[in-house]
Amino acid sequence: MERDGRTDRPLAVAARGLEVAYGRDAGRRALVELDLEVARGEVFGVLGPNGAGKTTLLGVLATRLAASAGTLALLGGDARRPTRSLRRRIGVVPEEPAHIEALTGRENAAFFARAAGLSFADARQRVGDLLERLGLASDADRPVSEYSHGMRRKLLLVEALVHRPDLLILDEPALGLDPPSRQRLAELLGERAAAGAAIVLASNDVVDAEQWCGRVCFLHGGRKVLEGAPAELLRACGGTTRIECRLSAGRAPDVRVDGLDVALATSERLVAHSARGLAPLPALCASVLAGGAAIHAIEIRRPDLRDVFLRATGAELEAA
Repeated sequence: MERDGRTDRPLAVAARGLEVAYGRDAGRRALVELDLEVARGEVFGVLGPNGAGKTTLLGVLATRLAASAGTLALLGGDARRPTRSLRRRIGVVPEEPAHIEALTGRENAAFFARAAGLSFADARQRVGDLLERLGLASDADRPVSEYSHGMRRKLLLVEALVHRPDLLILDEPALGLDPPSRQRLAELLGERAAAGAAIVLASNDVVDAEQWCGRVCFLHGGRKVLEGAPAELLRACGGTTRIECRLSAGRAPDVRVDGLDVALATSERLVAHSARGLAPLPALCASVLAGGAAIHAIEIRRPDLRDVFLRATGAELEAA
């Protein structure tokens, strides 16, 4: 079995030259020559703007979508010909819930547990435990047709985790969850990783990615443009303060201030990075106003992974 070059842990995901083509004559590519390695016991984040290829990549890793080119090994097996036993070792939280509406949450989760090969007794015990931990126990015996969006997302997590998969694929796992449930989810993911499972999650929430993931990669136009530990990527970004101004102007302002690096300038928004904290802010405001623009709001925040992506590609990364 291949091993992670950074550690002595075996690889759960080993992709080489992965491509997914679609459209008339397969003329468009959702993934382009993508190489990816994820080790057992690792939480790996996939970030990027909408349309970057995140959901496509997760579909391939979940063996629900076939790659057009390249090779993919999952948990030591050839994912191009996934066996039933391999698929039983994978847990998936898709972008859209797919439940049997007339059944209760408990019945839905038990169905997935039994389909994954659990005995009736183990399925009942593990489903009950996860429903309790994710705050869904009091609603477990209601039909899913009565569930809110957040409750459906919690149920998806129960179904994906119940068989203790060796590879966990999550598409926006915290979407629709309240803060206590997000914390419980973080604990569950940490437990699965500590038990040796590999976790791959796609998210637009850079805060979750920074806190939960040991490494992340950025996709842009179906290509991998950056990869590394969040802290390392942030240090490489320069550790600057991000200043964003909401504007009204006829044209993009031309701002030139010492100690300020302008990353984006349009008639509606100005995004700049300061290596000197807020010291350049008065000169920035004066320069914008002198150019005939009005400043409606100013947002200041520490650097995060959105800034890393913006500096690498010149494109905005959507906030959660």
